[in-house]
Amino acid sequence: MKADRSEATDHLQRLAAQLEAHSFQVRLTAPAGLNPRLRVINPMEPTMAEDVLASDTNDGEWWYWLSWAGRIGHASDVVTAAERIASVLHVIRR
Repeated sequence: MKADRSEATDHLQRLAAQLEAHSFQVRLTAPAGLNPRLRVINPMEPTMAEDVLASDTNDGEWWYWLSWAGRIGHASDVVTAAERIASVLHVIRR
């Protein structure tokens, strides 16, 4: 996965806004030498957290990925990507 840092950051910022609207805590970081990443935290259960990356594929399409290389969804569909992330970080109260 190659990534243009600026475009990756733009995609992650759009995703961050969508996730914040659903009450998730988010933190965008761009460590030197690494791809930008969005830390997403469930505020009701802070141990439920995941890093999300945005990267383009060989055909130039942009996708969101979980840190363990699980593809979440196409970057043009921020709503669906946010829903999938929410399902990963969802906690069922009993």
